[in-house]
Amino acid sequence: LPMHPDVRSGTLPNGLPYIILPNKAPAGRFEAHLQVFSGSSDELEPQQGIAHLTEHVAYMGSRKRERLFGTGSQTNAYTDFHHTVFYAACPVLSPRGNQPMLPMALDALVDVMEARVEQSRLEKERAAVLSEMTMVNTIEYRVECQILSTLHRENRLAKRFPIGKESLIRSWEGDDVRTWHRTHYRPDNVLLYLVGDIDPSEAEKVIAEKFGHLSADQQATEIRIPELKAEASKLADAVVAGSIKAGQSWHYPPVRHDW
Repeated sequence: LPMHPDVRSGTLPNGLPYIILPNKAPAGRFEAHLQVFSGSSDELEPQQGIAHLTEHVAYMGSRKRERLFGTGSQTNAYTDFHHTVFYAACPVLSPRGNQPMLPMALDALVDVMEARVEQSRLEKERAAVLSEMTMVNTIEYRVECQILSTLHRENRLAKRFPIGKESLIRSWEGDDVRTWHRTHYRPDNVLLYLVGDIDPSEAEKVIAEKFGHLSADQQATEIRIPELKAEASKLADAVVAGSIKAGQSWHYPPVRHDW
């Protein structure tokens, strides 16, 4: 498919790629999505569930995300087999003072890339994940997992459900989460999407300001960043359909939250 004519894409010097699509509907709103190209299928045997737990720690531990409270913004995160995604849907201008919201939204996403793995936060999110594990363990969920296990019996997906294994989740220490985060939350292993009532040139400046300092020297892993034009075409199609958020059930892989 040809690239949408309004798409602006680029890559920062540290390797972080971005895609910007201006879209006037709805007026005065935008969304920012940070997609990490690592999910549960990237976990090793003793890591089952660590992508999801790290998502919890990074998202809930973000102090800058709290600045979006009371601004008419919505934020969330989810983990699937191949990705971990963090997003913010915000007004273009703050209701208090009419200040631009894009810098604040990107601050929250940068905070995810620089997550602090504090022991108190790890214990809170460990408890939250274990609670989720109990809540999703319905007959419907188990049937769906059996179906997926049968469909993918010849590959890793059959043994890498995002929710993970309880015994492993209970065993991890802060260094385990830090290692996963350091290995996978790298500028060259993420993709930033911006779509909404924004000026692409101004957005590029804010992206460079907020994400440009991130180090590109972290431990490398095999990554699967798609070709930008293909991603841009899919993004444009999704916007025409009404939203860039996929409709996914809360209890079914990927693990999505109702925070």
